[in-house]
Amino acid sequence: MISYKDALRNERWHAAEVFLATPALVVLQQYVPVLVTRLGASPLLLGLLTSGAAVMLVLASSLGQFWLQRMPHWRPAMFIPLMLWRSALLAVPLLLLLPAGQAEAIVALVVLLNFAAGFSNYTFTSYLPRMTLSDRLARLVSLRWTMLGLGMALFTVILAALLDAFRIPVNYAVVCALAFVIGVAGAWCLMQTRPEPLTKGGKGKPRAKLSEILSHVPARKYLLVTLLAQIALNAPGPLVTLQMVRVLGATNIEYGWYLAIFWISLAAFGLVVPMLVDRYGNTRIFAAGCIGLGAQLVILALATSLPVTWIAGFAGGITSVMFQVTGFGLLVQSAPPEKYEGFVGIHQMVVNFSVFVGPLLMTALIDVGLSIAVGMLMAAAARVVAGVLALRMAK
Repeated sequence: MISYKDALRNERWHAAEVFLATPALVVLQQYVPVLVTRLGASPLLLGLLTSGAAVMLVLASSLGQFWLQRMPHWRPAMFIPLMLWRSALLAVPLLLLLPAGQAEAIVALVVLLNFAAGFSNYTFTSYLPRMTLSDRLARLVSLRWTMLGLGMALFTVILAALLDAFRIPVNYAVVCALAFVIGVAGAWCLMQTRPEPLTKGGKGKPRAKLSEILSHVPARKYLLVTLLAQIALNAPGPLVTLQMVRVLGATNIEYGWYLAIFWISLAAFGLVVPMLVDRYGNTRIFAAGCIGLGAQLVILALATSLPVTWIAGFAGGITSVMFQVTGFGLLVQSAPPEKYEGFVGIHQMVVNFSVFVGPLLMTALIDVGLSIAVGMLMAAAARVVAGVLALRMAK
C-alpha cells in the first residue's frame, strides 16, 4: 500500500493534470461536433463521430490487458496513447484546408485516434484506485470531477470566445495549438504521480475470462445496469448539439455558456458528493443521478429559448457528478476479487458498446423523421428506468 503522504501527493498532481487536460477535451468532445455540424454534417455523420469512436474504444478495451502486459510500467503505458490521442488537435486545423469533405475527414481522424484513447482510458482506470488509499477513493474521484468541471467551465468560455474572434480555419488553428500546449503540461503533471504497481503477476498475469467475471453476481448486475444507463446517457448526445445549434440557433459563445453552467455546477457539487456517499451509499446516489439526468433531458426537450437551457445545464452538472463518482465506486465494489483489471476491460467494453449503439440508433431515428424533442424524452425515460433498476438490483 502507498503511504498517506504519497496518496496526498498523487491527489494534488492528479488534480493539476485534470484541470490542464480540459482544453483538449473542450475542443475534441464539445467543439469538434459543433464544427462538423456547421460544416454541413448530417445527423447520421454526427452520430458516427460518437459511435465510430466507441468502436475504437471497444477494440482498445478488449486489448487493454495485453497492453498492460507489454507496458507494465505506469509512465509509458499512460503517456504514449494519451499523446497520440491529443495529436488530433494538430491535425484538425490542417483538415480544414481541404477543398472538400472537411467534415468527413475530421470525423474519420477523430474516430481512428480514439483507438489510442482507449488504451489511455484503460490504463488510467486500472491505476486510479492505486493512486490513493481505499478510504480516500471517493474523495479522489470527486476531486477529479471538481477540477474537470472548473477547467471545462473556464476553457469552454475562453475557447468559444477565441473561436468567435477569428474566421475558419484560423480560429481552430489558434484554439487547437493552445489546447495542445496546455495538454502537454498536463501530461507532465500526470507523470509526476506514483501509483502503487499493478497487482502481482506482472507480465505473466493471465487474462481474466468473461465467464469468471460474469459468475460474480455483483459484477454481472452492475454490467447490466451500466449497459442501460450508458445507452441512455450517450444516445441523446448528438441531439443536444442539434437542439442548441440548429433549433435554438446558439452561437459558439452562447453554446459555451450552457456548457459553462453545466461544468460549474458539476465542479461545485463534486465537493458534496463524498459526504452523500458516506451517508447514503453509492447505489442510492447513483440512482438519484440517473433520475436527475432524465430531468435534464426533459428540460432541454421542452426549451423554447436559450436561457431555459441554462436550467438544464445546472441540473445536468449536479446529477452528472453524482452519476460519475458513484459509478466508479460501484465499479470498484463490484469487481471480482483479484480480477479488477479484467473487470475494467469488460466494463469499458460495455460502456463503449453503449456509446456506439446509443447515438447511432438515435441519429438514425432522427434521419427517418423522429423529432429531436421526442428523441430526448425517450432517452430521459431510459435514464429514469436505469436508476430504478440500480436500486432493485442492490436489494
